[in-house]
Amino acid sequence: MHCLEGGFYMAGLAFLAPETVLPVFVKNLGGPDWLIALLPVILPAMFALPGLISAPYVEQLHRHKPFVCGFGVLQRLPYLIAGIFMLLAPQAAGFILPVVVLTPIISGLVGGVAVQAWMEMVTRMIPEHLRASGWAIRYLIQGIVGLSAGPVIHWMFTHHPGVQGYAWLHLICFGFLFLSAISQWSMKEAVGTNLLRLPRPSYGTYLRELPGLLKSQPKLKRFILVRFTGTGYLMLVAFLSIHALTVTGRGTADAGHLLLAQMIGALFGNVFAGWWGNRHGGRIVMLFSRVLCLALCVSLPWITNFTGFLVVFFIWGFGVFAERVGDLTFVAELCPHRRRPTYQSIMGFCQAISLMTAVQIGGLLYSATQSFFALVTLCGTFAAISTIVLLTIPEVRIKAKTGHASPALGEDAPMV
Repeated sequence: MHCLEGGFYMAGLAFLAPETVLPVFVKNLGGPDWLIALLPVILPAMFALPGLISAPYVEQLHRHKPFVCGFGVLQRLPYLIAGIFMLLAPQAAGFILPVVVLTPIISGLVGGVAVQAWMEMVTRMIPEHLRASGWAIRYLIQGIVGLSAGPVIHWMFTHHPGVQGYAWLHLICFGFLFLSAISQWSMKEAVGTNLLRLPRPSYGTYLRELPGLLKSQPKLKRFILVRFTGTGYLMLVAFLSIHALTVTGRGTADAGHLLLAQMIGALFGNVFAGWWGNRHGGRIVMLFSRVLCLALCVSLPWITNFTGFLVVFFIWGFGVFAERVGDLTFVAELCPHRRRPTYQSIMGFCQAISLMTAVQIGGLLYSATQSFFALVTLCGTFAAISTIVLLTIPEVRIKAKTGHASPALGEDAPMV
């Protein structure tokens, strides 16, 4: 159910394609470059922001599922509302752009209230030595369903161009989000006596203790820098589809083919990350992903044909989704079990700031220079720095004689 929940959720979002189709659509609506740069990171950034508000409450929960499912319903509704609005009022030009942009913002903020409760719930459900494959299978389901997203998007914009096509894509997205919610309701939460019930401080006291908690974990501090400089992919991708269609002279509908190549790459990336991550942890997967990013940056200036860009999006899909599996696996093992929701919230908040700051740097550079290759250079520089910093953080997983990973940083054995 954990795998189906995430697979259906992310598969639905693939039909809106925030990395490929959405930037092109927003540009056609007259959106500025700084907004286009933000599009691939709006949803994950909004998810990460509310965590520090809800984490003190999450730490007191004996059961997380009711809290997670309640906010899970609310976070999915904006996509239904946006699709219906655009379908019924396609000529409301002044409102379409705000609706398209506000949908992931509202969904992310609402869902972000419960994201740490969800993370704690699934971390307790899944044994450590299976976590990488658990994340990978979710992305694998997304990739398999996402193979149909490319042709559907191409057909939709060919026969229903503009706002009407994007309205139907929102409704298709909501259909998969509803399947995701059903899967979430069917999950069986692991509840036991080893749950920590901490005294609940005032919120002011809670905020004052956060710097000390982070200071006590030097590996987590370095990992924050790894995440910030590891946003090279996302700095680049908002303009990559626009660049590809401009250079090759293709129309908006052909962005569906780019998405298809990305989804095929994601399938292979997830299989690799799940298999390799289970055996060696998330760090090595993240390092491999960064090497791919560097190779992509070196090769992009020489690519001018559509076939070459299909290969680029395949590599992009492979690298980004492998990176996500590695990141989720590694950070879950870096965070101490005690106060894990708070540590996850700190990391999530820092990641949200990192995502928005990094892509804005990329957007400002592109606006100032109108040079895609300057953006590629910046992306490569960030990837190189991230790789160097990541090499200074040792893998925390220790192999036991049984061949399974032992709990990291004093963490209790995960409950099954």
